[in-house]
Amino acid sequence: MKIHYFADTDTLFIELSDRPSVRTEEINDLVTVDFDREETLVGITIESAKAQVDLNSINILTNLEPKTLQPV
Repeated sequence: MKIHYFADTDTLFIELSDRPSVRTEEINDLVTVDFDREETLVGITIESAKAQVDLNSINILTNLEPKTLQPV
């Protein structure tokens, strides 16, 4: 599992597998989930992430470089 945070869009992507996504389902306005061809969950995208998730408590990968956000 890898967690990516994109500060420019305040988007959190949780990559559960390296298998390619073939279908995306919108859970609500802020959350989408991705499935592979076998209908296995492979990713979760959370928009407006700062309001939805405590980013200070997770290890974030930004631009493929490990980065840990420090508590405010």
